[in-house]
Amino acid sequence: MTPSNRREFFARSAAAAGSLLGGAALLLPDSFRKGPAGPDEAVPAPGRPRTTVPSACWQCVTRCPILGTVEGERLVKIDGNPASQATRGRICAKGQAGINQVEDPDRVLHPLLRTGARGEGRWKRITWDEALDLLVEGGEVAGRKVRGLRSLRDSGVPEKFLFHYGRCVGSDWTILMDHFLPAYGTGSVGDHDAICMAAGSVAGALTGGGSPFMDLSKAAMVLNFGSSPLEATTDHIPTAQRFVEALARGVRVVSFDPRLSNTAAKSTEWVPLKPATDLAVLLAMSHAILEAGLEDGAFISGHTNATVPELRAHLAPFTPAWAENLSGVPEGRIRSLALDYARSKPGVCLSARGAFMHHNGVQTQRAIHLLQALTGNVDPAGRPARRPAWRFPFPTPAPATRKLPVFEGEPGAYSHPFSGVSHQILRRIAKGPDRPEIYMLYCHNPVYSNGDCDANARVLADPGLVPFLVSVDVGLGESTLLADLVLPDATYLERWTCDGKVTPEGLAEYQLRQPIVAPRGQARHFPDVACEVARRLGVDLGFSSAEAFIRAACEATPEVRAAGGFEAMKALGVWVDPRPPEPGNPRGPMQLRSEALEKAGFSALPAWMPVPEHGAMTEEDLVLVTFKVPVQTQSRSQNCKWLTELYHENRAWIHPEAAARRGLRDGEEVLVRSAIGQIRIPLKVTEGIHPRALAISHHCGHWSRSDYAAGQPAPHGRPEADSPLRWWRGHGAHVNRIIPTLGDPIAGAMRWNDTVVQVRKLPDGVRGESDLPKIGSSR
Repeated sequence: MTPSNRREFFARSAAAAGSLLGGAALLLPDSFRKGPAGPDEAVPAPGRPRTTVPSACWQCVTRCPILGTVEGERLVKIDGNPASQATRGRICAKGQAGINQVEDPDRVLHPLLRTGARGEGRWKRITWDEALDLLVEGGEVAGRKVRGLRSLRDSGVPEKFLFHYGRCVGSDWTILMDHFLPAYGTGSVGDHDAICMAAGSVAGALTGGGSPFMDLSKAAMVLNFGSSPLEATTDHIPTAQRFVEALARGVRVVSFDPRLSNTAAKSTEWVPLKPATDLAVLLAMSHAILEAGLEDGAFISGHTNATVPELRAHLAPFTPAWAENLSGVPEGRIRSLALDYARSKPGVCLSARGAFMHHNGVQTQRAIHLLQALTGNVDPAGRPARRPAWRFPFPTPAPATRKLPVFEGEPGAYSHPFSGVSHQILRRIAKGPDRPEIYMLYCHNPVYSNGDCDANARVLADPGLVPFLVSVDVGLGESTLLADLVLPDATYLERWTCDGKVTPEGLAEYQLRQPIVAPRGQARHFPDVACEVARRLGVDLGFSSAEAFIRAACEATPEVRAAGGFEAMKALGVWVDPRPPEPGNPRGPMQLRSEALEKAGFSALPAWMPVPEHGAMTEEDLVLVTFKVPVQTQSRSQNCKWLTELYHENRAWIHPEAAARRGLRDGEEVLVRSAIGQIRIPLKVTEGIHPRALAISHHCGHWSRSDYAAGQPAPHGRPEADSPLRWWRGHGAHVNRIIPTLGDPIAGAMRWNDTVVQVRKLPDGVRGESDLPKIGSSR
């Protein structure tokens, strides 16, 4: 990419990242050449013919339609696709930096076979035939025999093939989950829901009965609990635009958050509260609405299974004064906000991980549903929407009936683990006796992405627990570093996928993700690999590739076929069904009172649930909360050099009072310790954090072999010509290393925001991580 293009990229993304950089100027070199050294890799000369290829981003779960500009065989620019009504042609810094995924100097471009001990970093390049022979027929890895897929299936234990994915969307998901895996016969499929949004999903399933009002374009007032659509959310670009437009119209937005997030900073009001006390504030707001007689009695009696007198009696103890004692939010403010919200019609309640990924998270989200029901901000028929309805003209195998019992956490520990307890799969494998013989990771890095990272690594490093570890990855992530066999995956810019979403206005938006450039090296799109594996096993899926699957889907889907079918989708990348949203289907009453929860020993109506560890906190303890930034994505974007130049160091946010009490200063490196581990990290002393909280972002602190993410190039890496111009050295700290893999007692969802920590000065003589005192020592 030319210097002017690089400056253009930074100019577009600097505004979004300004609060993260604290206004510091970016030091840009006058000139540089992108890409690996060598005359055949040079950037094409100016004036070389360009082509534009529409596709869809996948740097995060929003999956924005994009336009890729190609010169020769090199992708040189990514823009938003203006044909999208959801994104309106906008795209974020992460989307623009997708170029770095293709040109990652540490990409795995050929199948790799481990030759040394797991994690030692000794590999042998092998062919795809050799790799698939090993996977299907079994063989030898570093002097040790492993079984293949054929052996497991033929001996009647196909469930001992465990497939664990982190991200899998659109037709990729359909090919793998609905066709390949059931055709093989395994139901042992792990996901990432428990570390994502599981508590909110389970709360919705237990409550049901309608959709909360969510149209920001019509909202009169917005209450935001633990969500940050201006930083990271499941529909980031579309939601951020509508959010800002609501603010511009004068809509009152109130954000409840222990941390002054970008969203809280832009809101009309920021209400800092102690972590895990959103539930107390919500119960008190409902109490205040009932006390003032502002409830929507007609909705409660007509569309819920509760009555107003029942709710009034249940909520009587949960007064604003009671909530102030727990949350630190003044009772007068709780009361006034509740009454204002009840009078503002319609109202929107936003929520996300900050509110419900806690010990009490399911009841917190149910309390949000209760608040919406009390104020009548629920559509009992469901939100009107027309969803993309792709048709796939291939027979679907019967679901697999056999699976390992490792997906719902400790037996009996969680009452309603509807979304699985995927962050505890490795713990269950360690305990046994049920273990996979082949464990395949796809677009997932559980060593880094789950809590208690060191324990995760120990399980995957042990061939006695996981005999054959296969990773499908674009690089050597922390989990892939431990694999026996690495299958190089195509990036999202090199694959075929049909996808789709519903616009905020309820329209169906069909998307085609097509290769903007050919896969680098010998990388292959894994659904294509799955088709080849099925053929070797004698399984007829009915299609031979992802492209064939998608071509057939475009012609079998009436709406898409009428709009021009496969060739039109290739030319446009996105097509919006112009028909108005379909009315929702009538649903039963909202289950504000849950008999299922009552039978499991929990309050049938949302009620206060204290976090057990927080009751024993001393004045020296703080509650750790985590967050994401707008220029990085989970664990997958840190080797994008443009993004890591923007955000490569995370700091621990601490309130000035808490810092002064401990004799700490801004920028000082400290030791943050939990019950399971410790990290060293610099401090950010700021009033933008609750005095009893400590906030640390995700994304940083990688230790796998990747140049930009971890500062240590992979053994197969290809150094870039501009690498010496890098001005930063640090790579931050990884917060998940000190968060235990606990689950909330209802959904089993990961409790990201409950961990009790202590912040201390670094002991004398500490120079590196190896010098840190061990947990439990007196130092």
